Amino acid sequence: MTTAKQAKDIDAIMALYSDDICSYDAVGTLQINGARDYRAHWQRCMPEKDDVIIDMQSPVIRVSGHLGVARFLIRCGLCKDDGTEQASWMRASYHLEKKDGAWRIFHEHFSVPFDFENGAAQFGLHP
Repeated sequence: MTTAKQAKDIDAIMALYSDDICSYDAVGTLQINGARDYRAHWQRCMPEKDDVIIDMQSPVIRVSGHLGVARFLIRCGLCKDDGTEQASWMRASYHLEKKDGAWRIFHEHFSVPFDFENGAAQFGLHP
């Protein structure tokens, strides 16, 4: 997936998802339902002139039958034309389902921790 994201290959990214994907992304709306709306979300998150930053740690995966769960830390963001980065580490989880012999992501959740005292997002954390 990291290669597809860095190449901004929306078709390759969407091939990983179920048609009834529900995403709780850290960017934008509270939740995104369905492949059509999630494709549009990805298109908004992939500006043409900026490079995409994706640094995903190896996931911890649990599988039982046709269901699986993966959790990992991921550094996401953009590198601007002037070399400045807008990226941070986040927590992520995928809920997977195997249908017709292929695994697809049917739910994902990305989140940024926040400071309970002041409510500020903790963008500067590192694994």
